[in-house]
Amino acid sequence: MTEVDATDQTDSGTAVVEFIFASVVLLIPVIYLMLALSQLQAASYATTSAAMSASRIAARDANPSEARAQAVAQMHFADFGVGDAPTSITYSCAGPCGQAGSLITARVETKVSLPGFPLLFGSAHSPHITLRADHTDVVAAGVE
Repeated sequence: MTEVDATDQTDSGTAVVEFIFASVVLLIPVIYLMLALSQLQAASYATTSAAMSASRIAARDANPSEARAQAVAQMHFADFGVGDAPTSITYSCAGPCGQAGSLITARVETKVSLPGFPLLFGSAHSPHITLRADHTDVVAAGVE
């Protein structure tokens, strides 16, 4: 007659519990981190693209339209999947603004909420990360 070890019977079924615990503790935070980083990277690309477009608009137009720059920025943010992020565009000039050969810099700033937080806290109170991008362009000769 063989004896059955008492520890074999008490350990049965613990692999499932360990797997579920490890999944919750390790897998879910890693997936959330990947989602957050991908959203921040997309917003970073959109902010840089919007700054480049805004400076080019201002360099080729004597009176750059704020509405046109905002529309182009919203297009960039929508293309990268972060269309609901609030953006602001400001301009600064090195030399007389609008004069051929002077430099104009566009600065785009946006606030990106982390995934899931707007659902918990509302979009106005959710934690966010601020991204900024600058781009400088030379004012074209025929702008004046």
